[in-house]
Amino acid sequence: MLVDALDGIGRVLRFILHDAYRWQFGHAARAYGLAYRLLERSSFCRSIGQLTIVSFGSRPLLRMVKRIDPDIVVSTHPPVTCVLGHLRRRNRIRVPVVATITDLDGLGFWVHPGADLHLVMHESCIAQVERLAGPGSARCARPLLAPAFREPRTRAQARRALGLPEAGAIAVVSGGGWGVGELEDAARAALEIEDLSVICLAGRSESTRRRLELAFAAEARVSVWGFTDGMSDLLAAADALVHSTGGVTVLEALARNCPVIAYGAPPGHARLTAKALVKQGLGRLALSPEELAASLRSVLERPRAAAEAASSAPSCARLVLEATPRPTATPALGVRLARRAALTTVALIFPVWAFSTDLPYALAANVLDVAPLNVVSTRQADVGIVVSAPPSLVPGLVAELRLYDAHASFAFSAPVDKELLSSLARAQDEPLPALGSGEAAGWLHTRDHLNDLVAALRVRGDRYYLAPDTLTFGQYLLARGQGALPIRGSRINPGEPAPSRGLVRGDVVVLELGEHRQEANAALDGLLTTLARDGLRGVSVGQLRESRSNR
Repeated sequence: MLVDALDGIGRVLRFILHDAYRWQFGHAARAYGLAYRLLERSSFCRSIGQLTIVSFGSRPLLRMVKRIDPDIVVSTHPPVTCVLGHLRRRNRIRVPVVATITDLDGLGFWVHPGADLHLVMHESCIAQVERLAGPGSARCARPLLAPAFREPRTRAQARRALGLPEAGAIAVVSGGGWGVGELEDAARAALEIEDLSVICLAGRSESTRRRLELAFAAEARVSVWGFTDGMSDLLAAADALVHSTGGVTVLEALARNCPVIAYGAPPGHARLTAKALVKQGLGRLALSPEELAASLRSVLERPRAAAEAASSAPSCARLVLEATPRPTATPALGVRLARRAALTTVALIFPVWAFSTDLPYALAANVLDVAPLNVVSTRQADVGIVVSAPPSLVPGLVAELRLYDAHASFAFSAPVDKELLSSLARAQDEPLPALGSGEAAGWLHTRDHLNDLVAALRVRGDRYYLAPDTLTFGQYLLARGQGALPIRGSRINPGEPAPSRGLVRGDVVVLELGEHRQEANAALDGLLTTLARDGLRGVSVGQLRESRSNR
């Protein structure tokens, strides 16, 4: 009996695991990639996610299973496997639970130790599954494909069935059932190859289909299709498949011996699958339109190989019918309660951890465009200089700057006397607040500390601050709430050369100086000499930003 298990785990989880996931995967791919990386890298985050799914889904899914009263339960959806494995491990479900896995990597989301058997589509996946679920928990099966893929089909037969021309090369560009990925870029790269026709599959996404039809309205070599149940013939007719998401479509292409090129994968599991495809020698990976065009040319220059014999691996149906309960150690009641209490406690302190360490901010900076100021786009030959030095050394450093007609921002983590601030103003240099480490509970004082520094240093206009090496997410958010943005720049310590790539206009450089006056002056002199040699001028961060606004 075939049922939609998402209907059985409740409306809340269905919305999160299907509707919200589909929207995020298609429209907020970078945020999805951040969430995926956190879950992939952190067993704690995965445990919290699994606890949430199990807490919401166990009772309704168990009611569905009891109502059907099956002899075997087979799951094809990772979160459903999580709930079924949890119930099986605690003997709430007394029949074997089998999970199917169609991805080639990132299997931590597909596997549960409570499942009796995991069916994988490639031998390389067995070790990954058994590492997570124990020995004997995985078997390799023939890929889960429609019966049509088991029937021999020549290229000519397939093209006639689809009404495609029998002559000429055809590339299929697919974004899976949801029509995601860089489909337009992939199609344009394919059009660089003379006489190559392109079929774009938009899946069930009407918006993607309309966008592609508009983009290629004047291009006779491009056809845009929606969802099709004729993939068996289409892949037999095609000379190459360019795919963004991996999964079952790749398995279908391999069954038809259609060369596969992974391109434009959204962040998350699709990129892991693309890399695994190459690692196992099952396809190619293109990281740019130029690489994609080159890969297509290489594929088209080789004659299409004959279809290989069917896999000798047993069928999924056979392995499901042969599945037997797998001995698993059920945690004692006390252990289960302690584990749940520990997870709940950690879940409560998770926000504190997230705000008190630099890992969440580092991930968010890469994905959500909240990175510190490191460079400014400007037409002027200016480089922003931030000097972090003891206040007693600042007058001498200001004098050194005047020799080169240069300026800088001086970072202070504590208030300084008014006379020093006045001398900076006369020299057209500027003070800059600097934050210390926000780890542990230090980030809690960010707002008050920053406000005190801004007032004491007489900061005017836009607010910036020198970020510590370990800027925490809590520091960033509290400072951002005050309208302040971080500066990190390229850091140089005394005795160190300028960055190996060289300095270019718009760069921000942070010169961190110690207590020794002579060493500090020599370090600043070396930096200013390097800038002068390269035709650049040192300016404060404020002056650098003004040059951007006056472009």
